[in-house]
Formats: sequence, C-alpha cells, structure tokens
Amino acid sequence: MAEYLETVPKPVPVNPQNQKILRMSLLNARRSSRIGFWLVALPGLVLLLFFIQNLFHLRPGLTQWLSDSMPSLSTPFRAVLIFIFLVGFPLVAVTLNLLSLCHFQYDRFSREFHITFKMRWWNIILTIVGGALASFYFMHLLADTLLGGQ
Repeated sequence: MAEYLETVPKPVPVNPQNQKILRMSLLNARRSSRIGFWLVALPGLVLLLFFIQNLFHLRPGLTQWLSDSMPSLSTPFRAVLIFIFLVGFPLVAVTLNLLSLCHFQYDRFSREFHITFKMRWWNIILTIVGGALASFYFMHLLADTLLGGQ
C-alpha cells in the first residue's frame, strides 16, 4: 500500500479562470494624508495671513514680500504662481486623498469592475478642506472678475 501511494500523482490545485482578480490600491493612505496635509496647510496659512492683513490693516512679512519685493516678476506671472499655490496645491491634495481612498477590483472572468471607497477620516477631512480652500479662492477670483475689482 505504501508503494502504491508513492506512485500516485499528488493533486495540484487548479487555478480557475473565475478567480483571477486584480485588486489595486493606487496610493498609501497614510503617506497621502501627510502630503495632503502640507499641500492644504501651506496655502491655508497664506490665506489666513491675507485675512489678518485685511482685518487688522497689518502688513505681515509674507504678504508684504509677495506684493512689494517682487517687482522683477510681472503681474500676470505672479498671479499664475499664486493661483498654482492657492488652487493647484489643494486640488493635488484632493486628488491624492481620493486616490488613496479608492480600491479598484477587476474580475476578468465576469468582466466586472468594482470601485470601493475606504472610510479613512483624515483623508476625507483633508479632501473636504482642500476642495473648500481651492473653491474659496477660485470663487473669490471669479467674483472679483465679474465685479470688476470693486
């Protein structure tokens, strides 16, 4: 009996086609929340300084540097830099945090694509704050353009 069992071929698990599933998380949630925090915090601090300047009629160093000490930069170029900093950084943070919350799953056999959102509260909060910050500055520019700078 022992000799017979040695000659019997060992079973090999079959990898059926319906179990080929690709699951992918595009970004690490912890790393994207750290990067997103800095991409939202820096423009938020600049906007806070602008509020302090207008509310108390002060001239903090950073806003004075942005307006007075850059005469070599033309006004449109400075406006584009500020727009990228105040709108682009928060939108990048929103994108990073949304991608870290999404998990994509593709089932090749049934040809189904599943998207799953994980509930990670820091990423969700950073997404909301970054979107609000970018939309606040964008709406301010839109209102300033429509009202003619009054």
